[in-house]
Formats: sequence, C-alpha cells, structure tokens
Amino acid sequence: MTDYYSLLSRPMREYVYKNKWPSLTKIQAASIKGVCTSDNNLILVAPTAQGKTEAAFLPTISTANDFSSGLRILYISPLIALINDQFKRVEKMCEDMEIPVTSWHGEASKTKKDKLVANPSGIALITPESLEALFVNRANDLDKLFGGLDYIIVDEIHGFLSGNRGVQLKSLLTRIVKYTEKTPRFIGLSATIGDANYKLAKDFFDNGKETNILIDQSKNELVASISYIEEESITDETTERILKFSQDGSMLVFPNSRKNVENLAVSLRKKADELKISTEIFAHHSSVSKQRRKEIENFAKRGDSDKFIICATSTLELGIDIGSVHSICQYGSTYSVLSLAQKLGRSGRKTHKSILHQIATNPWDLLQALATISLYKEGKLDKISQVKKPYDIFAHQILSELIENNGLRYDNYNNLITKLSALSDIDKEEFHEITSHLLENSFIEKLEDEYIIGLEAEKLLKMGSFYNQFVSTDNFSVYSNKAKIGEIEKNLDLKKGDNIYLSGLVWKIDTINIKSKKILVTRAEKGEAVSFGSNSGEDISNEIREKMEEIIKDRKKYSYNDKINNILDSLYIGDEGGFYLINDEKGQGLRTYKGSKINRTLTLMLNIRSINNYKQDERSSTIIGKNIRKALKNIITQKVSLDEIKSHLDKNPKQVDSYLSNNKYKNLIPQKLKSIYIINNLLDLDGTYEFLDK
Repeated sequence: MTDYYSLLSRPMREYVYKNKWPSLTKIQAASIKGVCTSDNNLILVAPTAQGKTEAAFLPTISTANDFSSGLRILYISPLIALINDQFKRVEKMCEDMEIPVTSWHGEASKTKKDKLVANPSGIALITPESLEALFVNRANDLDKLFGGLDYIIVDEIHGFLSGNRGVQLKSLLTRIVKYTEKTPRFIGLSATIGDANYKLAKDFFDNGKETNILIDQSKNELVASISYIEEESITDETTERILKFSQDGSMLVFPNSRKNVENLAVSLRKKADELKISTEIFAHHSSVSKQRRKEIENFAKRGDSDKFIICATSTLELGIDIGSVHSICQYGSTYSVLSLAQKLGRSGRKTHKSILHQIATNPWDLLQALATISLYKEGKLDKISQVKKPYDIFAHQILSELIENNGLRYDNYNNLITKLSALSDIDKEEFHEITSHLLENSFIEKLEDEYIIGLEAEKLLKMGSFYNQFVSTDNFSVYSNKAKIGEIEKNLDLKKGDNIYLSGLVWKIDTINIKSKKILVTRAEKGEAVSFGSNSGEDISNEIREKMEEIIKDRKKYSYNDKINNILDSLYIGDEGGFYLINDEKGQGLRTYKGSKINRTLTLMLNIRSINNYKQDERSSTIIGKNIRKALKNIITQKVSLDEIKSHLDKNPKQVDSYLSNNKYKNLIPQKLKSIYIINNLLDLDGTYEFLDK
C-alpha cells in the first residue's frame, strides 16, 4: 500500500486489509490524497473496474463527521439499477462501522425512507427524480435531512453534462446547498469525459469551491474487427457471425434501438437452436420488465456461464455491475465516440484487452463506424454540447420552488433569477416573459403579495410525472402467467392473435384489456418486433463527420481490406468550389461532412429562402432537394440572418414543436423563447456561416 493508505480512518484501513487488497488503484490513491489534503471538489475519471466507487467512498467515509448524528454523504446516480448495485458495495464498506445506508428511489422501502427522515444519519443513495420529489413533497424536512451533509457524490457525471436532465440536477444541487450547515464538497465519477469537456465538467459544480479533475489515463488495448454485411434487416450472415464471435466468451451486443435489440435477440436464439449452439441469449432495454432486467444482470454477474449474449440498448452502457464480459459487438455505428468508449469499458477487465466486433450494414454506416473507432484510438472524444438558456427547465424549477416554499412573496419570487444560479444565463427580461406566460396559462397565480402555483401546474403533479424530464408514452403492460414481461406502446395497431417480440422471446397476444392497460400473452414460434417509440437517433458530432471526410479523402493513410476499400472508394465525389454536390437516384444534394446541428441549420436556411422542400439524409450527411446549386448560392451571397430565422420559427409553431419533441416542459415557455432555445441548442449558426464561407 502507498502512503495514502495511512490517510484513511482506521475502520477504512481495516476494511481494505480484511478484503486483502494487494494495492490501491491509481484513482483510489489520487482520490484519497485529494479528499484528505484539500477542501476542493473532485472529479474522478478512470476506466471501468478501477474502483471509482471505493475511490469516492473510502476517503469520504474516513473524513465525514459523526454519521449517527446526520446524513453525511449523498450519492446521486442516473439509474435505479446502479443504485441497487452500489448499495451492496457501500453497505459492505460500512457494516463494521454500523453506518446506516439508505436507498431512496421509487422502488425503495418507504419504511426505510421514513426512518431516514425521522432520524437523518449515515449515507443515502438517490436518483435526480427522487431528489426533485423531496423538494416537492418533503420541503419541511429538508433542513433536517440535508443540514449535516459533508459530501455529495455524482456518479456517471458525463451523462449529466448535456441534456435537460443534467440541467435539472445542476439546479437541484445548488438548491440543496441552501439547506446545509456548511458547504458540502462535490465529487463526480466518470469513465469517460474527454479533455474537450473538462471545463464543462468543472462548471457543473457551483458551490464556491475549486474543482480538480483527477485522471487515470490507463487504457486497455483495443482489438477491433470490422465486418461489412449489407442488409436492411437482420440476415443469417449477421446472426452466424455474432454467434461465432460469442464462442470465445461472453458478449454484449449493442444494436442502437429497442426494436433492433428484440429482432437480434430472437434471430440469434433461432439460429443458435438451428446450429445447436449452447449460448444463453437475452434482450435488455427499458421496455423489458425491471424484474427481468435484474435477473439478466444477476445471471451475468454470477458467472454461471462464460457463453452468453446480452443484446442491449444504453441500459448496459453505464456502470451497472454485470462483471466482466469478453467482447463487445456494435451492430451499426455508435452515435458518438463517448458512447463507444463507455461500451468498450464493459470488456477487458481480466485480459486488459477491449475486444470490439463492429458490424456495419450500409456504406455510410461503415464509414461512420471507421471514423468513430479511429477517433477512439486517437483518444479524441466528442465535445459535449451544454444546454444554453434552458428556459423550460427554468420554468419547471420556478414551479418546484413555489411548491417547496408553499408560494413566494413578490421580492422572493423576483430573486429566483439569482437564486437559481445554475440557470444564470437567463436574463431578467426573459424571466419576466416566462412569468407572464406562466400567469396567462394558469401555471402560476398572483395573489395580493405573493405567487402560488396554479391549476395547470397541479395537473403536472399527477402520477409523479413532474419530477422527471422524460417524455412519457402511454403503455400497455404485457403479462404471461401473471409475470410481467415488459411494456409496449398503447397506440400500436395490435389485436388479439398478433405475435410480437418482447424480452428476446416470441409471444402471441391472447387478451387486450383497454381499461387496465394489460395484454396477456403466451409463447409462440413466429412473430415480429414492434416499434418502441421514436428511434430518431442522437446528433452526430462535427468530429465524427470531419473524420469521415478525412478517411474518404486520404485513402493511403486510411487503408483497410479490399472489400472495405472498394466501398469507401465508391463514396468519393470531387468537390465544386469546396462543396460536394451530388446527383443520384435520390435527386440533387449537398454533402457536408458536418455535424447534425450544421446540417439542420443549413436545411432550415435553404427552406426559408426556397420554395423547394429540402430534407436531411443524416446517414450520408447530405441535404437533398431540387436546384440545390441555386439555393446554395442564394444563402452564400446573402446570408440568412438571425432575425430571419427567428421570424420564420415564430411563424411556424408546428415546426417549432417538432424540433422540441423531446422537451417535456416546452409548454411552460412562450413561443418567442422556444425559437431562441432552438437557435441556441439545436442549430449552429456560427458553424454554418463558417461552412458557407469556404
């Protein structure tokens, strides 16, 4: 053990000794030093399986105040499953010290939650949504609950650096601090952030303390295979290839959508039976029942077999402990280098080799996969886009503050522009516009000397939906023999006798009960995967697209096997004055090799100025439509101004709502601010003007 071991409290040293740790990992040693010898916030960045949880808890438990007289450590996780994992690890660390550890989420014991509120002590593990619920439902207990906090730990912090859920959590963190007796220190944990995002990560913690990022730069050797199988739907060639890969050991397969997870899991089962291959095959995604997902995770963790395949969405991308898997198979390209890095972190814990089997299904998918892998090898992760002027979350937090405080007097209400410091890029004029909109639409009411929530806000509180940022769908629960299998969307055109895929198996619908929203099923032989809602995909970064262009242009530097080289060569077209202009079976088009935001902006600009209907083909980074040369020349010679874009969006509310389909609380803000939000977050004017200037 290093000298840093001696900085731990005696019970923590005994825990390490009793568990026969040969040494501290790099991140554990660095964290112990950082926690015990400074008062700064820390962000711990290290590969999966380097003991980041212990790196956070060993020194914080060692230095926290009396655990019996207050809640001292609050751990925040993006997933309930991850909390359930970490609960066992943290409880084991604390058992000899008799430090109480409490899980707090929608599935946790109400009795234990009530006990914690009655006598705050020890450590609590919570989700952002349950944290929001505390402010809404238990405001009178917050002083007592948060008063003694010494540390707040945020796991998988990279996942909170973008998107509305992250903005909500950042706001909640600043609101917690007002209840603490002293300012708690923040600690973030992540396997992947990327140096382009370090400042963004530091700025996430807003408690007046300096934030240090501690990084373990070690990285497993990447062993990658690239397969090209051109197909619109899953073929025998794909299933046979994956089954062959899986014979070397356990495997996670990531096919990018829930529908493809089901298609692939069922196809792999059938092919394995046909070839008499003994391999356990599972489907794991958010529409599979929680109980079934837990069974799959426990099966993988127990290590009952080294021959299994779990087809999964991003539900297994984060740090849920399923033990070590031998390899990762990516069916279709990932949307980001960060995502690829997260997935690769699941393999190679024992061998120190991250094995990736990439299967591409069309030429552009192949090029994007090659670009993503190339950037990963170079250590270049995507730059995360921070949400700017998050008006909808600001409005949501206004309502939350009003509920928490049972209304606010005028001066206190007007002070929210300062109090909600996590949303500080919103100015006073915008604050007043949001207030006027909330009043006009009965989300808030104005009394003689205070503001209170209105009738429309009370509707948002029903069914716990107010606490989260997820756009929910109306679902049917699917049961077989009283056991829940999962959920499917209510609006699907399903009827009795239809056969569907769910949880990696085929089911026949026996009964549909509209009133109870239940579907009863029995096992079947043939069927098809249903759609589980929007799979529109994520934005592709400029880094990936520019690497795609580089691969196409520099064929000597980026050379692969003959088959792949021929496919890449077929994608090459010469440029005209710096622009790639095409004429093919889809029509005329402008190929940009730019990220989704620039493509979205260009498409909007072209449509503002032209009667033609230009559309994005994001797969090939191409904007398609008639007379593209003329339309392009128009927006080059006379740029589409910011005011022109604002005016267009203000006049087209349906288009605005389409852009904001993933913003749950868009109705809390006026139309004018919706347009500004789109310009700030979904478009890239500077990048587009730079592209046009070339």
